[in-house]
Amino acid sequence: MKQIIYLVDDDEDDCYLAQRALHPEANCDFSVFSDGHALINYLVTHPAAPLPTLVLLDLNMPLLNGFETLRMLKANPEWATIPVVILTTSDHPDDRTRSYALGADAFLTKPADYRSLNEVLASVSNCWRSVLEQSHNV
Repeated sequence: MKQIIYLVDDDEDDCYLAQRALHPEANCDFSVFSDGHALINYLVTHPAAPLPTLVLLDLNMPLLNGFETLRMLKANPEWATIPVVILTTSDHPDDRTRSYALGADAFLTKPADYRSLNEVLASVSNCWRSVLEQSHNV
């Protein structure tokens, strides 16, 4: 099954690195949204488009931050089952607790270097691919 991964992050460098890290993934469509407002707007205006199999969500963004975006995703019955992984520079315990309370499936602190970020993204992608495959084989 082809993965559809949405990255929601306002940091152009992080988006570029994430795209490079996931580019070798042959079975993956990857889209970037600069903030939560752009993601929610896309989902609302493209209801016939396939939903993402995974959302990688930053917390600190303008317009609609990650917490607000996560709350909106999980409050909508059509989007509530989309797995959301928080991928942020924050390592604050309160941010982790709040993310899980709002329905995040995982919370990861962005590594500072490309190699580590690449490893984290590959692991996340592989993990969710395995989950998807198992759910379709049941």
